[in-house]
Formats: sequence, C-alpha cells, structure tokens
Amino acid sequence: MKRKISSFQPFKRLLLAGLLAAPMLAFNAMAVDNHWSPSDIFTDGSGNQYAYFNDPNNWSLAAVPTNSDGNRVIVNGTLGTPGTYVACIITNSMSDLQQLIMGYDGTVGGGNLIISNSAQVSFGVASGEWTGVGFPNGPSTLYIGPGCFFTCGSHLWVGQGTNNGNPAQGSVIIDGGTLSIPNGQLGVGWNGTGGTNYITLTNGGRAFLSQWAAPTLGLPGNNSLGIMNIADNSSYVVVTNNAIGFFNTLVTNNQLIAYGGLGKITWSYNPLLNITTINATAPTNQFTPIITAQPTNQVVALGGTASFHVQISNVPVNYQWMFNGSPLTDGGGISGSKTATLTITGVTLAQIGSYLVIATNTTHLDQYVSSSSAALSSSGINLYPVITINGVPGNTYVTEYTSSLTPPVTWTPLATNSVNSFAPVYVVDTNSPMAIKRFYHVVPQ
Repeated sequence: MKRKISSFQPFKRLLLAGLLAAPMLAFNAMAVDNHWSPSDIFTDGSGNQYAYFNDPNNWSLAAVPTNSDGNRVIVNGTLGTPGTYVACIITNSMSDLQQLIMGYDGTVGGGNLIISNSAQVSFGVASGEWTGVGFPNGPSTLYIGPGCFFTCGSHLWVGQGTNNGNPAQGSVIIDGGTLSIPNGQLGVGWNGTGGTNYITLTNGGRAFLSQWAAPTLGLPGNNSLGIMNIADNSSYVVVTNNAIGFFNTLVTNNQLIAYGGLGKITWSYNPLLNITTINATAPTNQFTPIITAQPTNQVVALGGTASFHVQISNVPVNYQWMFNGSPLTDGGGISGSKTATLTITGVTLAQIGSYLVIATNTTHLDQYVSSSSAALSSSGINLYPVITINGVPGNTYVTEYTSSLTPPVTWTPLATNSVNSFAPVYVVDTNSPMAIKRFYHVVPQ
C-alpha cells in the first residue's frame, strides 16, 4: 500500500552517490541474500519514496534481517524495476547483522540506506564481513543521521563497477552521526571503472578509522575518483597511528577538501593517544565570523558556577555550545546554550570536560562558521608541574611549553622571569590539568 506524508527531510538531503570495492573481495557463496523488496511504501512531499527496514513486507524473504539469521542484507533498487529507488529507513538500533551490500543486483543496482532516530547499527562485526556502498552497481548512498552510530566489522568500500554500462557511484554522508571502522580500511573510489565517489562529514559528523592506507581516496591512475569533504569545523576524522604522510598529495589533488573546497584541511598527530586527527578550517572573507574574545578555561569547585564567553562583532551569528562533542540545551543548570555566554550552575562531575562554541553566519549558513573551545575542571586536588630555573643573576628567562615534540614543534610562552640572586626561580603551570601532556624548555631572553 502507498501512503503520503508532507515531508521527510533526511531523504531530501541525499544528493550525492558513489561506492567502491576491491576486486580481491568475493561474495560469500554460502550466504542467503535477503533483498530489499519494499511493498509498504511511503512518499514524502517532494515525491521521493521510502520504506522501513523493520517491516517484513519490505524484504524478499518476508522477514526482517536479524543478527542470528546469517543472511546478507542487499539494499538496491526495487527488484525488477531498474532505476527505481525506494530508500530503506532504519530507525531502531540493531546489533551486528551479517553483511550489508548496496547496489549488488546486476540489473537493478543502486539503493539508498538512511539511518535516523539516533539508531546504533553494526554490520559484519562477528563475521568480519566488509560493507559495500554502490557495489558493484550504483548510484547508492549511505546516510548516517544526527546522533546515529554505524559500525563496519571490516572494510567499507565505496564505488565499484558499472551500472548498466554507466560508472557506478557511491556516497557516504555522515550528517551529525558517527562512522566507525575498527578493524578494516575505508576505500572511496579505491577501485572501479569510472565515476566520482564521496564521503561527506557535516554538522558535527565523525569518522573513526583503524587505518589510513595510501589509496583510501583512490589509487593513482584509477578511473574512479574518491573525495572526502569535511564540510564544517565541528566535523572531523580520527585515524589510529601516525597517518600524516598521506595527506599533502590528497589535498593537492582536491581529494581531501574542507567546506566543499573553500576551506582548509589541517591535521595533527597525538603521540600519547597514537591517533591522527583531520579537521577543517572555515574559509575566511568578509562573511567569516571573527572571534575577538576567546572562551577561557575554567577551574571551579563542585557545586559552583562556571561561565564561558565568546565575542564576535563583524557579522551576525547564531551560537551553539557543545559539550564533549554533543550540542547543549538549556536546563539542568545550563543556560545560554545558544548565546555568546554559556553559564553552568551547580557544577557536577558529569559536566567536567571540553566545551566548544560554534558561531554560524546567519546570512551564509552553508559555508561561514567559526568555533573555539575551552575546558572545565574541578578545583579539588590538582597536581601542577613546577619548572625550576637556575639562571644567572640579572638575566631574564622565558619558559615555553608544547604538547608535542613531533616536528615541526611549536612552542608557546608560559612565563617570563628575571633571576635576581643565585636562588632558583620556580614557575608553576596552573593550566596543566587542562592538557593531556606538556613539554617545557627555558630560553634566555
């Protein structure tokens, strides 16, 4: 049966397509395919069709795929109707289904999967099976909505093969959700016969990858192209190990881009956590919010009041404060979550952590955003590092710190002290509880 609703916003955002898979990966011949074959179909206000994953009437085996049936989940266009795409909507959490392949059917191909309603979904964790988006026939799109979490047991391949003679395309859109690949690789346009394949992170979207190989965004000379777009500075990618050696070429080739190519990609390696983080910096022009007063770290007693303030004067902006990566709302001691000043009354242990403010230009919402962060800690018992200066009387010394000794090293001044006698001078770093790790040196001025 067909019913109609007025709108379905996540579906209308699926504008990209693309996917890939390496030729050495073969289908498991023993698996049973449960094909997406929807009959309970809805239509949104724009004429797009969709149906729900958790409805047995929408599957070829007349049963909803589960983590115990061992069946591969094949999401593609409607069987027997090439070019007809009824989006598959997941609204409930599901733990470790067998394997997800989007665009498998050779004559139909395509297929879109939308994960919404803060659902947490995983495929192939126990079996070690890979996930394909647009494999081997696109166009296919995997959409991970706000607050949703999608885990691949092994590799995630985006964009491979052809669709009835046309280049297959695959796309992954992480819109405020999280993608996790703990035991495999991400391949976007890694192998294929043409087309452009995308992975887009926006609205605080995050991707956690166990590794970053050179062809993550396509092999040199490959006809398929892979592009990763970190579309705002609240979104980021975290890769285990030091992966910074791969990024310069990708940026030069416009395969690793920020703000759709208008911003700048930055990256850093944390040796203590052994992770590489890729971030986006907003484009700067007359529309970019300029932060003239940064929020500062706060140390308060439990039960006390903390306040963070940011100042922007060049353009009109909307504010959104975040706590440990999640947006804040007023209530429960929180006020000003959407203003320039965030206030926390009756501070609890659960509120100790990292706070971020995102300022978005109200007249250019899509591209011009700035952000800044600060931390809140408790004034219980803190242990501060002390730097001892045994200098020459009459000389002045500058104490500097850095969070990483990986070249190039950037030193930040901490204190300037004059030595007036042969007695040592002590410098106490009271901000150190806010830092994971710091290194110090002292230089004469």
